[in-house]
Amino acid sequence: EYADVMVDNFADCPIRAAMCCFSSDRQANDNNGNCATPYDTKCVNADPADNTDLCYVDMSRSKSSPSTDGGFALYPGDNVDGEGPIHCHGLAWPENPQDPESRYKGNNLFFVSMYDHLYTRGYVRNVPGAPKCGCLDRMPVVSRSDCTEVDVTELWVASYDEEKSSFTLDLDPENGVSIQFNACRGKGGNNDLEAYYHRLQIEGRASVEELAEVRQTLVGNNNCQRKIDEFVVTQGFEKV
Repeated sequence: EYADVMVDNFADCPIRAAMCCFSSDRQANDNNGNCATPYDTKCVNADPADNTDLCYVDMSRSKSSPSTDGGFALYPGDNVDGEGPIHCHGLAWPENPQDPESRYKGNNLFFVSMYDHLYTRGYVRNVPGAPKCGCLDRMPVVSRSDCTEVDVTELWVASYDEEKSSFTLDLDPENGVSIQFNACRGKGGNNDLEAYYHRLQIEGRASVEELAEVRQTLVGNNNCQRKIDEFVVTQGFEKV
């Protein structure tokens, strides 16, 4: 089940996309991040594998995370010249609630957040002022994000009731659902959340307006400084 009932960060995602961003690695010997043994000397403030450029955090997007109604943090530059390594990974689902991507979005979220990143890679810790995971519109503004989609196979069993002269159709109780978690196949590239959402829009499973909203958070490579400059103007500042 999707976490929107239990966790405010996932409630009412308007553009049907979610993302996690991790700033630390706490697990050695998994070929992900730079945590190593011995832990007390080589895994203190260790970094995840960097896959994005963190632009800024608008704390009004998710007021419960920083426990404040507003504020922001800017991150010009990248890597050693900026915020350091940050790893973001997300998912998206179509408007149709019967689409497998929609019906199994809870499974996908658990895989991305808990299994693939916390358990397998040891990635932890949110970007300060933002949720570690949440609806895309509540997350930090970044250049890009990795992406996972589900490929679902369902086995349905039809039964005929002679007395009622009717059929019933049910998922097989033992082998009814098989879910594979794969890198998203997107428009112009794979394993990229913006490219995957672009594919959903092309296929009529998301709107042009929703894709534009996605691009307010996933702004594209080498666009962070421009987006920072645009944002600070909305906060009443002027770059000189």
